[in-house]
Amino acid sequence: MAEISEEKLRAIIFEILNLERKNLRSKAKTDQRMSEEIQRIIMEYARQRF
Repeated sequence: MAEISEEKLRAIIFEILNLERKNLRSKAKTDQRMSEEIQRIIMEYARQRF
């Protein structure tokens, strides 16, 4: 398994935390929907690697 750069890891974390912050304010997304969004973000960054 290839290692991910620290810069890319920080970008993923920042995007997920930003998504969480927005959802805390609006409560628009359920836990399931948030989980799907987080999975989507991780998959996008994984695809960018190759």
